[in-house]
Amino acid sequence: MKINFKTLGMIAAGAVIAGGIASCSDSSEEPQASADGAISFGAVVPKSSRAESTTTTSINSFIVYAFTNGKPYMEGVKVTRSGAKWGYSPVAYWPSTPVNFYAYSPDISNSPSMGPSTDGQIPDYSNTGSTDLLYAVNMGETAKASPVLMNFRHALSRVDVLLSSQNPDITVKVAHVSLNEVDFRGTFTFPQATTSVTLPQNVGSWSDLKQPTNILTYYAFEESDFTTLTSTPVNLTEGNLEMSFMLPQPLEELEANGTGYTGNAIQVDCEIFDTATGAKIWPNAATPSTQLVSESQCGKLMFPVTTQTVKEWKIGHAYVYNIQIDNPTVLHPIDFNVTVDEFTLEPTD
Repeated sequence: MKINFKTLGMIAAGAVIAGGIASCSDSSEEPQASADGAISFGAVVPKSSRAESTTTTSINSFIVYAFTNGKPYMEGVKVTRSGAKWGYSPVAYWPSTPVNFYAYSPDISNSPSMGPSTDGQIPDYSNTGSTDLLYAVNMGETAKASPVLMNFRHALSRVDVLLSSQNPDITVKVAHVSLNEVDFRGTFTFPQATTSVTLPQNVGSWSDLKQPTNILTYYAFEESDFTTLTSTPVNLTEGNLEMSFMLPQPLEELEANGTGYTGNAIQVDCEIFDTATGAKIWPNAATPSTQLVSESQCGKLMFPVTTQTVKEWKIGHAYVYNIQIDNPTVLHPIDFNVTVDEFTLEPTD
């Protein structure tokens, strides 16, 4: 798969942005300067509250394209960390004209699911759900001994579902969790401006979203593997399918139409038992067919992903859905709430 950035080299170079590692970095390593005219790199990734997200400490490589005077200068070069230094081969040297740099991480250029490339884009990106895709842009850089500091941003949205049950009279056993009708393919367009920590408004965008899919985020293979909920919220994705990274996209409200559901939803497949007797109380003979899971003893509970304030998953944001299953009759209402926090943290100083 080749990603074509040729027209990006035609963009007029902006002001030179020279920055250090911002306070949002979680690494104290300083990139090493080059005194021989070679182009060197440093990389920064914003802090994240989730361990699986890529950080300044955990990023180990990125792919870079560079353009000067309207022509390609570096094409698909892999830059790799070695201790506190970043290296690549063959080494490129500063030209006399300003250079525009575009980078992404990890290396997704050989993905068999990628479509034909278009200018300035990662086209027809097929989301794996487990990859934290990063991007960075530096415009109008000129010759200097210090490294080109690539400030990476998260290209996707992070979605976590926390489950708990606060009712001691029932026992909830969860078999599967999924995000329903979520677009899984799209085209990413790089911002045509530097992604410095001082310029948080310079972000990429997604378009041509397609292939709505029910994405499993938790799957228990056997009934003995079902997770029993407690009063402590648990993220069942972690240590299971690790499917947390979703394409930023508009969200449709969940609606029941009598024969099923439409719109975006969190689906929880589970069984509910009476704690005192151990008897199964849901699903039962009175449970509507729309709440039964095919070829399973489980019922399905459907929760909306939209709220009064959340109508879309935005690029670089994390969404934490905190669902409580406390009602033994299950049908209505189910207690839940949604919190949203920033996936990309901006500097505070």
